[in-house]
Amino acid sequence: MKRTALSLALAASFLSLYGCSSGGSDIASNTDVGQLAAESFIHNGLLPNMTASNAKTSTAKAGDVSLLTVDFDSVSEENKFKIWPHIRFAPKSGHWNWNDKGSLKVLVKNPSDSDPLSLVFKLSDRVGMVGSAPNALNYAFQLQAGEEREVELLFNGTQRQLPGYFGGEKLDLKTISEFQVYVQGPADAQQAALSQFELVGATGDFIASDVVEIDAGPIPTVATLSQFETGNTSMVFKDLSNASQIKVVDGKNQDKALEVVFSQASDYPSIAFRPSQPWDWSKQGSFNLAFDIENPTDDPVQVYVRVDQGDHQVFGGTADGVTDSMVGSMAITPNSDSTYYMALTKPSQDAVSGMRGEPPRASYNAQAITYSWGEEELDKLDSIYTVQLFLMQPNKDYKLVVNNLRLIPDLVSDTSRFDGLIDQFGQYIGSDWPEKVHSLDELQQQGQQELAERGKAKQNTDRSKFGGWSEGPKFEATGFFRVEKTNGQWNMIDPEGNIYFMTGIDNFRTTDTMTITGVDYQQPEGRQGGEVKSKLRRSLFTWLPEEDSPLAQAYDYVPFVHKGAVEKGEVFSFYLANLMRKYNTDSAQEALDIWRDVSLDRNLEWGFTSLGNWADPSFYGNERVPYVANGWTMFGGEFKKISSGNDYWGPIPDPFDPAFKQAAQNTVDKIATEVEVNDPWLIGVFIDNEMSWGNTANEANRYGLVVNALSYDAAQSPAKKALTDYLQQEYKTVDNLAQKWGQDINSWDSFAAGFDYRDTLNPAMKADYGQMLEMIASQYFSVVQQEVARVLPNHMYLGARFADWGITPEVAKGAAPHVDVMSYNLYANDLKSKGDWSRLPKLDKPSIIGEFHFGSTDTGLFHGGIVTTPNQKERGKMFTHYMNSILENPYFVGAHWFQYTDSPATGRAWDGENYNVGFVTVTDTPYRELVKQATQFNRTMYPKRLALQNQ
Repeated sequence: MKRTALSLALAASFLSLYGCSSGGSDIASNTDVGQLAAESFIHNGLLPNMTASNAKTSTAKAGDVSLLTVDFDSVSEENKFKIWPHIRFAPKSGHWNWNDKGSLKVLVKNPSDSDPLSLVFKLSDRVGMVGSAPNALNYAFQLQAGEEREVELLFNGTQRQLPGYFGGEKLDLKTISEFQVYVQGPADAQQAALSQFELVGATGDFIASDVVEIDAGPIPTVATLSQFETGNTSMVFKDLSNASQIKVVDGKNQDKALEVVFSQASDYPSIAFRPSQPWDWSKQGSFNLAFDIENPTDDPVQVYVRVDQGDHQVFGGTADGVTDSMVGSMAITPNSDSTYYMALTKPSQDAVSGMRGEPPRASYNAQAITYSWGEEELDKLDSIYTVQLFLMQPNKDYKLVVNNLRLIPDLVSDTSRFDGLIDQFGQYIGSDWPEKVHSLDELQQQGQQELAERGKAKQNTDRSKFGGWSEGPKFEATGFFRVEKTNGQWNMIDPEGNIYFMTGIDNFRTTDTMTITGVDYQQPEGRQGGEVKSKLRRSLFTWLPEEDSPLAQAYDYVPFVHKGAVEKGEVFSFYLANLMRKYNTDSAQEALDIWRDVSLDRNLEWGFTSLGNWADPSFYGNERVPYVANGWTMFGGEFKKISSGNDYWGPIPDPFDPAFKQAAQNTVDKIATEVEVNDPWLIGVFIDNEMSWGNTANEANRYGLVVNALSYDAAQSPAKKALTDYLQQEYKTVDNLAQKWGQDINSWDSFAAGFDYRDTLNPAMKADYGQMLEMIASQYFSVVQQEVARVLPNHMYLGARFADWGITPEVAKGAAPHVDVMSYNLYANDLKSKGDWSRLPKLDKPSIIGEFHFGSTDTGLFHGGIVTTPNQKERGKMFTHYMNSILENPYFVGAHWFQYTDSPATGRAWDGENYNVGFVTVTDTPYRELVKQATQFNRTMYPKRLALQNQ
């Protein structure tokens, strides 16, 4: 399969050049979610590795702002499929990991006083660089004469079907390899001024993790192709070489090299390498083609590489620069000496690890060569005729020194660092830490100590049996948990009338300790027809139990994987296996029974007052620690949905669909089968979690739900019908609506059938879209609240746990009247450092944090979680700091840490999370520093709370 220059040009030319963007006024001040300072980003991340082709650049300072001016060459009608004037930015080595970013903003100015400016932003991952269009995101836009605008490249713009976007459906933000600004011809010469480059945090649970790089020294050689060290230039094929000068010079390491001068006298100056017989690389295994090149000048240069797997067409062959040819390009920076490598086949799909954080990798002084056009991969590696280096219409002479032409190991798809990563206990073999278990005896000694103290832990002496403050002020005792506001302070009240501050830990369960083994079964129920679907995943483990081992009870099967190396398959819980070992039992159930008691003991010993969300239902009704229950409407039945355009966990329910009300009813009815309906230990219930309501980062994010709902057909979408009815009531006539919105709308019937508008909203549209967004949220929370009140009238509805990336002012306003407590998941240093909490007085509702955590990478896990600290001691300190910020806020009544156990080092089964965010390790060993700090905070929090209240 090939991608031709023609097809690339047509893809761009068929698209509108008018892009959708949001100005600074549309972005609320509370949306600084992961932004990088523009000056730091442009100097440290972009400018040092910028190259230009058919374009000239200059930089200047305007106050504190760096300004990059680019003069793009003209492109004739004749050359529109040959020349793309551009500037290219690439990482110094390896890839950029932008997994936690959602967009790139650039302030673009058109200095012309008469002509429009038409540009395309392009972002490619490592696969996109070698020719895969779904892995290269493009955004075409236009600025009018004299216009200056902040242009935002949304990384999911194609999925949102926004104007000007194409490609990039499979863009891997973990392996971003280049960012380009290019011109699609035909076009006159253009000038653009670029400044204030800014990366903006993503919507969704995207968390970047920097992979530790180990200097591996020189890149090994698989095969040497050149013979320059002997002064031999016979491989230089003069019939296809027109560089003005090619001579042998002294290279590095006392070897010989070729000094090549590419002259501007030729449109395409080149040097071609051709052996006496075609190269046969078919038996070399997994490799890359590499060039060791020195640029001894002060000029950056864009060099193209052409590899022919057939004879050149001028000699009657099939290689014409597109067919049987692969063309790539490399940006060679001034005064540099590096290796440039080119993948001739597509990266192996088995290179996907399914781990959010990955183990250390070898680092080389090497740069990837970007795929440009021609064959996307070469399938005739036994007949490589020619390798050619060339420039395209240089504006001056350029000199390079080619030291070597060789084959090297495949740097793109190398997976050797994953082999044998994990020991028999599920721990990383490559490091040690205080909580690491080294033997079965060591693990069982811990178990014996816990068994001796099983069930003996008690509440603190100043606590009621429910964990409330027995020595504090008294309130009405209703026999159930509730909330009350006094003297401007919201509090929870326990069933006996004591102030209750809810602290606890989420995920007292083993479900999230499962990790993918790489095996799938034709018949999962009987584990029949097993087959390795991911060799990489299978290679991670030095040990997994045999089928006849008692520890095989820790195997399970998942029919769906949200994101990872496989779509489904076998999973294994080292945590469960370690519990069985720890308590010396062949019964998984017996181990879990002991673990449940020990976990409750720990909860009390550490001073926590509740079990956080997602505790296994077997903890319900334990009569030692209060708890919350939870449910998911998605499992309550089928119903219509609404997409926000950025549906990380999935679209939200269509709350106007009668089937959703039935699903909510089924969800709450199921909870009622798991709890005692009038259990005083039940605090309340969460329904759903981290829904994709949108956010205020940009207009597309904020109003995406309404944009998509309006695009639906009212005959098929209850939400669309409800919104249409609302607008009819507001505007009476369709002409009034069309006039206010500035749109061509012929009739209410045509509007109901689908209003698909995805460009910039005028003020009237924004006002109406905001109102409709509030309507959708109000309907959702109202439906759920009614069902909770029907079945659990004595217990609180605790909301749906808004993510900081999934809430807008309109949605919060719609939710507040229907919940007893507003719940938020906030991953930050503290309450003040992230989020718009100015909403709290306006909503005037008690609030809780459903999730927060701090992690590190000093205990054998490769990812420190959403908020990372340097070490375990700092994790403990940050726990106290965060909780103090909650304690001192009059609207907050508690917070839960996420989660009880570390994620598996090899990644959580359904999405690859491998965070060090647990209170305990994979061997169920508590983290000493974190436990120490949490215990100290929990034992002193009530007097602190009262003191703050009386200030």
